[in-house]
Amino acid sequence: MLQIAVYARLSWRRALLAPLVGTGLALGLAACQPDTQMSAVSAEQGKPIHRYDRLQSVAHNTDRVVAVGAFGVVLTSTDGGQQWRRSELPGAPGLIKVTACGNGSFAALDFNGSLWSSDGKAEAWTSATIPANDALLDLTCTADGHLWVVGARGAILSSADGGKSWVPKSLDEDIQLLNVQFPTPSFGVIAGEFGRVLVSVDGGGKWAEAGSLGPDFYPQAMYFQDDKTGIVVGLGGAVLETADGGKTWTRAKAPTEAPLYGVLSDPAGVLVVGAVGTAFHRAGGQWQPVKGLPMTDLRGLSMTASQILVAGGGSITALPGSTLSGAN
Repeated sequence: MLQIAVYARLSWRRALLAPLVGTGLALGLAACQPDTQMSAVSAEQGKPIHRYDRLQSVAHNTDRVVAVGAFGVVLTSTDGGQQWRRSELPGAPGLIKVTACGNGSFAALDFNGSLWSSDGKAEAWTSATIPANDALLDLTCTADGHLWVVGARGAILSSADGGKSWVPKSLDEDIQLLNVQFPTPSFGVIAGEFGRVLVSVDGGGKWAEAGSLGPDFYPQAMYFQDDKTGIVVGLGGAVLETADGGKTWTRAKAPTEAPLYGVLSDPAGVLVVGAVGTAFHRAGGQWQPVKGLPMTDLRGLSMTASQILVAGGGSITALPGSTLSGAN
């Protein structure tokens, strides 16, 4: 069990560091190739999305979609994800999460614990260091504009002024808090290692223990439709669901042994994505594979009014919104 826990703690670091090593090797080999292959490299560089971007997260407001990944890459689209514009943040930070706030602005979290902020156009970004002593692992923004980050050693911090100042509410325990979401301004939920779940019903003023996901459970992604219905996914295709705001959980499993890195749900169904192109939807109690996705680790999910965007590796794929109800 200790080996599993240690592997799970390190998996997110390896997922970000591995592409850095692989890219360095690829560039080194490219330097030794004939001019024709160098031309192919130049052509790849001219595309808005590169194979080595290792996209981690995608979010949207009413006008724009934003995806982020390794080396500070920020992709923006004004047509729902059909065409993308590429930019790279100074210092090439490893971006691990992007979120949209209720006022349309965007915020992104990088591997080193800095917050990157932008207005609704997502064209100019400013950075600020979040005052935390340990790694920060997830970020969200509420409908009323409050930023929340969670991370190692039970870190919980919030900001009501766009990241200028932060209020710590950390647990000060040796535990990684991995997912945070506010489906409503008042109801918040946090999931962490060892199956830990915390909920707040007063906008994050106080956090209380909810029902455990199980002492062996390491959550990789979480999605709550509202203050009652939520789903958490993890290693080995594990899927846990609640209908009472996290007080109790029902354990199920997608038809895969692959780790699941992303989840979306609505009253019509559930979509899960994960390692090496793994993707399944469940409707009417039956799981079915989602076809046509690239064979890469799929991590970012965002549901617009008409479609679902899936980001991972060096690709962003648009699925019809009806995917959740079982239609591919």
